[in-house]
Amino acid sequence: MPKDKGGPKPPPKPDKKIIPNPPKAPTIGDKQRAGRLLSEHLRKIAQEETEFASHPDGDRMVTKAEALARLMFKLALGWEEDDVKTGKTKIHNPSAGMIALIWDRIEGRSVPLAGDDRQKRTLPKKVSEESKRRLNELATGSNGSSNSDMQT
Repeated sequence: MPKDKGGPKPPPKPDKKIIPNPPKAPTIGDKQRAGRLLSEHLRKIAQEETEFASHPDGDRMVTKAEALARLMFKLALGWEEDDVKTGKTKIHNPSAGMIALIWDRIEGRSVPLAGDDRQKRTLPKKVSEESKRRLNELATGSNGSSNSDMQT
């Protein structure tokens, strides 16, 4: 069978393949600069007075940071909510995680970001692990040797 010469022709293939260079991997310094820049912008936005907060004297404008802190305390303390559909009051229990976060911040401790599985420990488990570590330190002493020869 003869080929149809009047049909469309495929486009010509390029002589060389043009492959762009891969993007440069970010370095630790790049990540630190980006983090500082992000933190700077977050601080600026946090200081904007655009939120409303209820006060005994009436609603007033507060910064985003204050509104966020108030929301954190609301979650930590629990609250009641009127359900419009059923007409009943729904009680939201206090959040233990938010209580721990606020307490750590008030005490001046930085709160680590959840990055590894150790950060997903519950508060009782953290206390238990810390107690085990301290008991082991007492048993072995500060230099790692056994204290079995200690007199009581």
